[in-house]
Formats: sequence, C-alpha cells, structure tokens
Amino acid sequence: MNKLISTHWISLDGFIAGPMGEMDWIRGDDQLSNYEIGLVNGASSLLLGKGTYQDFAQYWPTVPANPNAAAWEKTYAKRINALHKVVISHNLQAANWPTSELWRELDAEKVNAFKARAGGDILTYGSATIVQQLTNLGLVDEYHWLIHPIVLGKGRRLLDNLEQRFDIELVDSERFNSGVMKLIYRRV
Repeated sequence: MNKLISTHWISLDGFIAGPMGEMDWIRGDDQLSNYEIGLVNGASSLLLGKGTYQDFAQYWPTVPANPNAAAWEKTYAKRINALHKVVISHNLQAANWPTSELWRELDAEKVNAFKARAGGDILTYGSATIVQQLTNLGLVDEYHWLIHPIVLGKGRRLLDNLEQRFDIELVDSERFNSGVMKLIYRRV
C-alpha cells in the first residue's frame, strides 16, 4: 500500500502560516529544493483541501513557461502538474487543474482505496483542516516536517483539534544549510 505523507513547513513554535496566512518566513535553499523535488518524484498523487488546491492550481501551471522561475521550480512544477490531484471541498464548483478530481467529503474507506492504488505515495501539503481529519482517522503514515528557525508568535497551527494522543517515531532527520531541520516521523 502507498503511504499518505503529510509534508509541511513549520516555524519553531509550531505554526504553518502567519496570522494572515503569510509564508514569507520560509528559508529555501538547494537542499530544501532537492528534498521537495525528490518527494514529488516518489509520489503519484496529491490530496489537498480547497484553499491549498486553489493556490497551487493558480501558481504551478504557469511556472514552466515563466522565464523568471528558478530551474528547481520548473522541475518541480512539471512533476506536480502531472500528478493526479484530489481536492476535498463541500463548495468548490469544479476542479479544473488538469488531472484533478473533486471529492465532496473525506471518507476513510475512499482514502484507503486511494492508498491501495498502484503508482506511488500520496502527498498532502498545507490543508491543515484536511490533515487534522486524516490524522484523527489514523490515515497519515508519515509526517515530514521542515522546521524553520523562526518564531512567529501566532498564526495557523497544523494539528489543532486532535481527538486523541498518538505516538510517532523519528525515521530520518537532516539539517539544511539554511538552518531548516527536516524531520520525518512515522505513526506507530
């Protein structure tokens, strides 16, 4: 069975975005770019909430033709644009990013069937509400946290409103030159 991987950029104090959704605190470098490219190269699909889906669908399709885009962005964009995408939303009218499908609700059986398909892992970025629901259902296999050396003080947390405590084990870690720590945890 393929893994469902939740991957997020997180501040040292546990926020995935600032109070107004800002992400200007992200510290990118070649190591972070290589990590992101490797992650999408091992995946077959994305599972996203409406907001993240709309942000990605607006940005990534334009990158390959953008002469100002960095080389890593173009490589990443080509791969992410080709992935199968599922957006979960009660009120999104249509999922128009190519290779996308729309689910009206998150259903554990449907997610498990999705994970059982051949092809590669399923990634979820952002989408804190969806990640919380997936976590409460025990469906996230790995958490990839990229801890940035910044304290935001307030903002949006990833795992609020969890129904129960659970254990995780560290399976990999790496310090990037930018000071970002890559931590990969598996749910046990």
